[in-house]
Amino acid sequence: MACSSVLRSCGRRQPRAWAYVPAFAVLLLAICYPPAPLKAQQGEEAMSPAAHIARNRALIADAARLKLTPVQMGGLWAQMGSDYQDLGEFADAEAAYTRALSLLEPVTAGRKAYGITLGNLGLLYALTQRYDVAENCNKRSLAVMEELGDPLLIARAQGYLADVYLAMGRNKQALRHSSLAVKAFETLGSANSNEKGSILISYAYASCLTSHCEDGLKAAREAMKIVRASFAPESFPAGQAHVALGFIEGKTGEGEAADEDLREGIRILRLQLPPSHPLMLHALETYRDFLSDQHRDVEAKRIADEQKAATDRTCTQCTVSVHGLRVQ
Repeated sequence: MACSSVLRSCGRRQPRAWAYVPAFAVLLLAICYPPAPLKAQQGEEAMSPAAHIARNRALIADAARLKLTPVQMGGLWAQMGSDYQDLGEFADAEAAYTRALSLLEPVTAGRKAYGITLGNLGLLYALTQRYDVAENCNKRSLAVMEELGDPLLIARAQGYLADVYLAMGRNKQALRHSSLAVKAFETLGSANSNEKGSILISYAYASCLTSHCEDGLKAAREAMKIVRASFAPESFPAGQAHVALGFIEGKTGEGEAADEDLREGIRILRLQLPPSHPLMLHALETYRDFLSDQHRDVEAKRIADEQKAATDRTCTQCTVSVHGLRVQ
């Protein structure tokens, strides 16, 4: 799965106790979109999300002359959904994803892209706290991938569904699906470091939240090793990996290491995200809970005040798509 330029991770973010941490950090490496439907233009990898959107809209406007197929059109809309999500424009992302699905669903040749886009839309719904429809989309995505019979696609879909179950607090189901994905990625040479790191973090959270924190700590450290080998020290994935590792270190009694990793993760994410982004709010929530657990109430209140100042700017008005709610 070709990952978008700003990793969300795939995206999630709200106030919760230590007993439940939403899987917003787990979306860090996984959010992806179908491959670009036209030949990549020179320098495309360096294009910003806004530039991608402008280019894709121009291509769509010229679709008749270019003789674009429904699959190509669907791919352009799906990519725009990913780019809008990178920008934090969640309502526009949802609209683009659902437009892509309407084009891809009737076409046999678009089945793979349809399944991937369903998964991305499901993670967007999880990011915006619409968990029932998120579960619906990602279960449908997994069903499509199983229908196609590609082990890598199935493993990715299992990982996406695990992320959604983490966000819902259904941690045993998250552990089951993330375990399946981890085992598959271990044997699939086609899996890349991005998705291996992502699913290890999913598995780390799910393990620790089901009273298997030692397993979670091992997985989180392995994920950090992958991130350090694959990304810059102040990259978005590095920030998210620090937050995940810090959370689990805190749960296993490694307070000093936890504090260091959580602070470093937040420092990096502040370089990458606006204050109101759900992933930023999740990181702050994780650190605030750690500080409270350590009886560092003054510091915890400072973080809580920062959260409160940003909360009103989050995406609370996103619409729910009827298409996403439809059961196949």
